Amino acid sequence: MTMVAAVLLTACATTQNDGLTKEQRRAKVARMVRQQLAERHYTIEVDHCYPRRGGSRRIDYGYELTVSGDTLKSYLPYFGRAYHIPYGGGKGLHFNSIITDYQQGLVKQGLTRIVILTQNEEDTYQYVVEVFENANASIQVFSREREDIGFSGTMKTD
Repeated sequence: MTMVAAVLLTACATTQNDGLTKEQRRAKVARMVRQQLAERHYTIEVDHCYPRRGGSRRIDYGYELTVSGDTLKSYLPYFGRAYHIPYGGGKGLHFNSIITDYQQGLVKQGLTRIVILTQNEEDTYQYVVEVFENANASIQVFSREREDIGFSGTMKTD
């Protein structure tokens, strides 16, 4: 019995400790973030949303924003006021579309800001994405027909 427990503890310790120091792990994540941003292939998983009205909400469902070259896949929840939308609520922030403008720049050491413009048959959107080199990210979504909304989460680095 103790042999089984020792093997299990060793296996758990091995999976958590990949042989890298904390600084090496941090540098590896920063390198992966920079590479994905440069290639314009990344996914940000959101875990909180910040509607204009009301308090923040924790999100547990698996919502995300994906940029793949010139395509934006928005799978985000929406809470807020909509001004002119199709009957039944429309798509909200669940759509795939072509990116019409993409601007990326280093705001300060370790922080990259990306401004993405896109549109679909319902609305025109501006996504302002800020990604830190530790993979933490924030997203602010502005549109003509809905109130703006914010999200926070983490960029996938695996």
